[in-house]
Amino acid sequence: MDTPPFNEAANRMSRPHDDKLFSLLDGEKAVVRLVGSRRIGKTELVSYYAREKRVPLLCITIQPIPADLTAGPVVLSIIEREMEALAHTFPKLGKGVAKIGRGKGRQETRREVGAELKIPGDVGKLSAKAERRRTVEAATAGEADTDLAATLRRLELAALDLGARPVVFFDEIQELLVNGKSGMGTVWTIRNEIQHHTACRYVFAGSNQRLFARLQAGSGAPLLNLGSELVIPPLSPEEIDAWAVPLFRKGGRHISTLRAATELLGGKIGEVSEVCVGLWLNSQKGSVLDEAAQREAVRSVARQQPEIERLVSRLTAHQATVLRWVVMNPNVSPYSKAAKETMGLNDGTVATSLNALVGYELIESFSRSQYVATTPLKLLASLSPSLWTKA
Repeated sequence: MDTPPFNEAANRMSRPHDDKLFSLLDGEKAVVRLVGSRRIGKTELVSYYAREKRVPLLCITIQPIPADLTAGPVVLSIIEREMEALAHTFPKLGKGVAKIGRGKGRQETRREVGAELKIPGDVGKLSAKAERRRTVEAATAGEADTDLAATLRRLELAALDLGARPVVFFDEIQELLVNGKSGMGTVWTIRNEIQHHTACRYVFAGSNQRLFARLQAGSGAPLLNLGSELVIPPLSPEEIDAWAVPLFRKGGRHISTLRAATELLGGKIGEVSEVCVGLWLNSQKGSVLDEAAQREAVRSVARQQPEIERLVSRLTAHQATVLRWVVMNPNVSPYSKAAKETMGLNDGTVATSLNALVGYELIESFSRSQYVATTPLKLLASLSPSLWTKA
């Protein structure tokens, strides 16, 4: 069968940050803060490390939490589900964790955690048993945070007993901050517990830099100075061509460059792979994959996205100017000299416009200086390129 080769493990694209992550996670005490926009390859990179090292991977993916729920119970339920799965994926570690849970170790650990954990700002201990709470909801959240720390400690103790080094991956952890202060306390709970761990390895990933920065920067940030930061940059057109063009040619497709398909994708490996698969499935050996075919593949990736023309039409003149720059110059800083000369705006106006555009979900960022268009916007730009031509 003529199967697209782009998602096969043997054809994975290697990048310089691969070695950096391996080096950091192979350290005696491993905590990594992984920064990159959505679909840039963060999850795949951590999964690749776990596969290559043949170590357990617990993936705690944080989705947006409804306003009527607190963060602690949600995160605790995800971690417990991942730990239960160890019974099937890594039975020895799964049995070790269950053994600690069945004995007195779990209750003793839980009491120790309740006595030790504190967070800045005079919030107090996180154990609801240790102090009075104003509401049942607060008590439930406090209990969950305490249980969360105890659960992580159980995993650490079991890993130490077996000489194992599992990876615990908190993906999109900034989502805990969407609904206010409760999530920050949960992150502090995690930090206070894991900072003493040496068996388990931890990765914290965030794609919304505006929120993720609140966890990393400032005196009240729980991830401040915790481990090492690793930024995953966007793919360059040269990287994409060096990886994908040989695979197309091996499959009998005639193509010299993927620039026409990838110029609007913001260097995201997830979307680049989808476009490549679309091109492959809609062609056959001997096909010429020209610009028209490539742009149609971009449309097919994004055609299920919602209509956004009305939102774009309501932007202020400054916001539209900044948005045009981001679309026309993916991953080139809107604060650069070239951007200032083109837009004629000062840094303050650019910053205000960027914050608004991120809030509208028209663009996203993984650093202060690099922004990319979201998939719906890329579709609009692909279908209406004249919209982004500066008058």
